[in-house]
Amino acid sequence: MQPLVIAVLLFLLIRPAAQWLEERPLMQGKYAHPLMPYGVLVAMLFLVLWMASQLLYANLTAFTDEVPMLTQQLNDKVTWLEGISIMGYSFDISGLTELFSVETIDQYIASFVGSLASFTVNVATVFIFLLFIILEAETLPRRVKAAYPSDAERIEDITSNAGEGINTYVVTRATVAFGQAVIAGIMLWYLDVPGWFMWASITFMMDFIPYVGALISLIPPILLGLIILSPTWAIILIVVLVTNQQVWGALVEPQLAGQRLDMSPIVLLLLVAFWGWAWGIMGMVLGVPLAVIMKIALESDPRTRPIAMMLSRDPKVAEEE
Repeated sequence: MQPLVIAVLLFLLIRPAAQWLEERPLMQGKYAHPLMPYGVLVAMLFLVLWMASQLLYANLTAFTDEVPMLTQQLNDKVTWLEGISIMGYSFDISGLTELFSVETIDQYIASFVGSLASFTVNVATVFIFLLFIILEAETLPRRVKAAYPSDAERIEDITSNAGEGINTYVVTRATVAFGQAVIAGIMLWYLDVPGWFMWASITFMMDFIPYVGALISLIPPILLGLIILSPTWAIILIVVLVTNQQVWGALVEPQLAGQRLDMSPIVLLLLVAFWGWAWGIMGMVLGVPLAVIMKIALESDPRTRPIAMMLSRDPKVAEEE
């Protein structure tokens, strides 16, 4: 079910861009076809994902080679901390060496690689569903109009508005995630933190989980910084990463996503929690786009419009005469 939902959301996302491409002179030549714009966009999306996966795999391989050295540095830091005594009290953090041993980290990496393999299979399934949706898109409006002549216009409005809402959300969210990932990646690269591109990529992907994703993505690079950097540079790294997340998450993102989507923050949080419970991490990513579609569908019917107003962040109140 998840791949089908993702494929539908992807179609709604690329539809405005495909319509824009369709009007370009290059797409209106002798051999032009209505499906060409979709083919170009899907090919570009596939190319971007393939290039990112190659860079991520190379960075992950390099990080794996440095695991023994990182483990030794962790042991040295633990020994140093256990030797410190404050008012007669000493630190006992020997459990960290077991938690971050070579074997444990190898298990984490193997689990991550397995997740990437599963993700690759899901991506292939999504592209297959997307292909069939694109092929059906040309004839679907005519069939809807023939089957539901009285509701065809309303259904078309729902589809169009849903696509616009999802496009707004994804573009703004991707902008915030990309900006945050770039700054984090530059800082990690400058400090020579192992796996810097991998952590930047995880920062980008986790930011699509509202409210908690970006915070969770800070944990691995901060832990690495505490292990391999001096105390001064470790503190600088923590300050930069946390400030970067707070600026994008607390200042930029609410202005771009919350107000433009006109969704109550508490409603978004509850919906993300529900879809996370139902579908796991992917459900948390899909929670907001599904909320956008639900709100637009509720707004289209006078009987359910009050529910849509309750979901809004700033609903319009009719002026009393």
